[in-house]
Amino acid sequence: MILKIRLLCLSLFAVSLSALSPCRVEVVVFGDSLSETGNFSLVTGGALPPAPLYYNGRFLNGPAWVEHFAKAIGEPAPLPSLTGGSNYAFNGARAAGVSPYGTPDLGAHVDSFLLASGGVANADDVFVIWAGANDIFFGATTGETNFIPGAINGISDAMLELYAAGAKNIVVLNRPLLGQTPFFKSNPAIAGQLDAATTAFNASLASRLATLDATLPDVLITDVKISSLFEQIKRRPQLFLLKNVVDSATLFDPVTGIGYALVPKVDPNRYLFWDSVHPTARGHKIIALYATIDLLFNCAN
Repeated sequence: MILKIRLLCLSLFAVSLSALSPCRVEVVVFGDSLSETGNFSLVTGGALPPAPLYYNGRFLNGPAWVEHFAKAIGEPAPLPSLTGGSNYAFNGARAAGVSPYGTPDLGAHVDSFLLASGGVANADDVFVIWAGANDIFFGATTGETNFIPGAINGISDAMLELYAAGAKNIVVLNRPLLGQTPFFKSNPAIAGQLDAATTAFNASLASRLATLDATLPDVLITDVKISSLFEQIKRRPQLFLLKNVVDSATLFDPVTGIGYALVPKVDPNRYLFWDSVHPTARGHKIIALYATIDLLFNCAN
């Protein structure tokens, strides 16, 4: 019921977003493959993710959620930072620490942005942070002990650095249960471990965001609980026009998790997951809608 009310409110108030001038801005993005729009593809010369199965360097079969999100608030889609755009997200990026892919972490993303912007974060820009999944994936499965505090500190430090540079609007997303992704669902032991780590991460993130919201003056922090959204999707997939919220729409490599072919007779528009861990284009649209609603209500309050 709450979600239905939110959907209704979005349809009623979306046209008024332009009136919320403090919240209408360029969208600057930091994070991992769920938010990136082509940086990793540029680094690998277009080899990953493989075309044409994956769309224009995105790790899905269509535009990424941040592109829909930017459009919904009347701003241009954030292009890859390697082409001079405002999307600094990279596949494999951790909130803190270099990933096995050698991808720079969240702090390096923010440093790159500030280097390009002359050390200034425009107060009218919306800064999006969605990180932590790779800290959990790599940390929980390799025996790291402090990956959750490290990730939370990485996100918090990034926010403080942006705030010190002038940022006033910061959108932060938490994580859905990572053990429920197609890559891990067949291994109950690892799935349970990842779900527990995700739950702990989300609780720590919520606590830190509440603290920052209370202590940083004149900053709008939007805490988008994607974990709650995915719970709703799993319970009532038909509400989101989905049929399968468990399996991958593609056949994927058991080591890398990258899809290499569409599952026969599958309509990806009715699936939540595109490959081993990434949502479909339909899933990204749902995420964008949810994040837009949260930003809208936060701006209005």
